[in-house]
Amino acid sequence: MLLGLFVSFTISAQSKKEMKKEKALQEYQEMKALIENGEFDFQADWATTTQGRRISLTSNANFLKFNKDSLNIYLPYFGSSSSGGAAMTSDGGIVYSGPKRKFKMSVNDKKQKINIDFDASDKNDIYQFNMSIFRGGNTLITVNCNYRTTIKYDGLTKKPKPEKK
Repeated sequence: MLLGLFVSFTISAQSKKEMKKEKALQEYQEMKALIENGEFDFQADWATTTQGRRISLTSNANFLKFNKDSLNIYLPYFGSSSSGGAAMTSDGGIVYSGPKRKFKMSVNDKKQKINIDFDASDKNDIYQFNMSIFRGGNTLITVNCNYRTTIKYDGLTKKPKPEKK
């Protein structure tokens, strides 16, 4: 009887483990399909400065919207500028709306991770973005700038919401 309980418990544990692994793979495949489609949105929950300061962005407007050929970005910036403030926009954020530049996507199915690199610029600075997107949409973005310190954002990548008319 004890042996029967042990065997049934082992089988149950294996099937739960397999179900969890299958669900993770399905979440990753769905995220991969969304990214390959080319239209998705990112919203940051946190910003982290090079000094390690974490700032909650849940009550701040922020977005990074990918369309087939273009980007629309508004991310608040917290850090310092090496050009005496010349690199700061009037609202202090990273703001860009225009075509995708130097866009490169790579997929690592083994680690269930999607990397996207691209550039954006405004009249004051050039931004190099590196996005790491994981299953379920959890995303980490590192932004390197010419005249500002590096900043990181973490949040969620998901399907775009339909436009309100």
